Amino acid sequence: MYQLMIIDDEPIVRAGIKNLLPWSNYNFEVCAEGVDGKDGLKKVLEYSPDLVLVDVKMPGMNGIELIREAKKQGFEGKFIILTGYSDFEFAKSAVSLGVRAYLLKPIDEEELCENVEEVLAELEAKKNLDDYYSLSELKARQVVLRRLLQPFEDKESIRREIKLYGMDFKYNNFCVAILSQKTEDSGQEITVNSEKKELIQKGIANVDSIVVDNNLVLICKDINYINVREQLLKNNERMKREYNDSFFISIGHDVANWEDINFSYECAKLLTDYKFLYKELEAVSIDDLKTVYMEGKGNFAEPICELIDIGDKDSIEETLRNLKSFYKSKVMNETEIKVQVIQNIVLLFGMLEKKYLDKVAEFPDFDMAIDNIKKSDSLDEMMKFVNMFSIEVADKIGITTTDNIVKRVLAYMERNYVQDLKLEDIAKIFSYNSAYLGKVFKKIAGDSFNSELNRIRIDNAKRLLLETDLKVYQISEQVGYSNTDYFYTKFRKYVGLSPKDFIEQNKV
Repeated sequence: MYQLMIIDDEPIVRAGIKNLLPWSNYNFEVCAEGVDGKDGLKKVLEYSPDLVLVDVKMPGMNGIELIREAKKQGFEGKFIILTGYSDFEFAKSAVSLGVRAYLLKPIDEEELCENVEEVLAELEAKKNLDDYYSLSELKARQVVLRRLLQPFEDKESIRREIKLYGMDFKYNNFCVAILSQKTEDSGQEITVNSEKKELIQKGIANVDSIVVDNNLVLICKDINYINVREQLLKNNERMKREYNDSFFISIGHDVANWEDINFSYECAKLLTDYKFLYKELEAVSIDDLKTVYMEGKGNFAEPICELIDIGDKDSIEETLRNLKSFYKSKVMNETEIKVQVIQNIVLLFGMLEKKYLDKVAEFPDFDMAIDNIKKSDSLDEMMKFVNMFSIEVADKIGITTTDNIVKRVLAYMERNYVQDLKLEDIAKIFSYNSAYLGKVFKKIAGDSFNSELNRIRIDNAKRLLLETDLKVYQISEQVGYSNTDYFYTKFRKYVGLSPKDFIEQNKV
């Protein structure tokens, strides 16, 4: 209800006004009474009523002075003057102060009723307008938050809207958490009352929330994803105890700028999509995603690091070509691939930083490499950026120790053992004297070039014998032996069995 205040120095008049109309029917209730001008002013400022019925002539301070002083001190309520004096100067002053009506005593009930109804209509209109603007601004902020989660939104227009609505994004760390219902119910929207929302966000000082795709999305600011996970797990446990309810929580990786919040959201969304795999964990983050990926062929940080160590650019390119084929064979989506590639690049940079701390300053721009990967619009383009970064680092390191020379030669042999390889030809490829390369090779590898080549070929022959239905002569050709009898001899020498006996002993 709206608040009504009556100010008059005569108690009988105040009582009469209180009983003149059924105020509750007009959505008003009497909140206070003023016994004179000064007492009235004090209570007007204390109670801040919506409507004040005030007498003009009162001891200490008249009604006009009271109205003038109240407005001077910021009071915005409405006044109706009730007086027994039809003084023109009083009436003129009342009009200049914006008084709603100037009614003479004895009060005409119908006239008062009409004026009260008009004031009520004005108050209702203002309230609806305030509610509209408040709701409109809230909706506008929600639109901004929703746009922050999308990958191809105009960042400059978002920046303007953030400033327009006074939204706080002046931080250096952001991450996104998605809270989804444990039990799916596609026919029912997520319902989180204010108490639950306050509980689940407890301990995270700077956070905005929005419902997207029937999930509660938290945009966390000035806190890293590890601490967000820890806090949300605590809050989830408390929610179980207090409400017998909880969420499945997925948390994206940290980003340094609000412009990249969508990448953290995409990571969290990916984990939410895999709730079937992670449900027992209750809260999952990029670390869990990394664990799954690092077990598969998608882990390229270590092999690329080793190839960079020895400067084997051909093998770097081949490894990344194979990786591209792997992604295609798995029919992985853009977000999955980018999250995995970025994770591997971060791991790769960390490995190289430890090994070559004195050369880190010469490395290509790491942030730019990550940004290029994020913005790439095709798998081919993305892998070109990864390849470019790896090759440039290999060029900067440029280590040519004898150990690395042999590693590069071995890598070349592993890739080309099907060919008719000769030490002399390889020496030319790597720009070394063949005699020198032969000595270095035996010293580092522990065996001669030809013996190592035979070992590589026979190892691959063993694999083909067990994994394919090829004939022995076909396998002999595929591993680099044009003469099948010679292949038999070498196979027996290195394995101790004939190809046939090897199959019988090992094939299930």
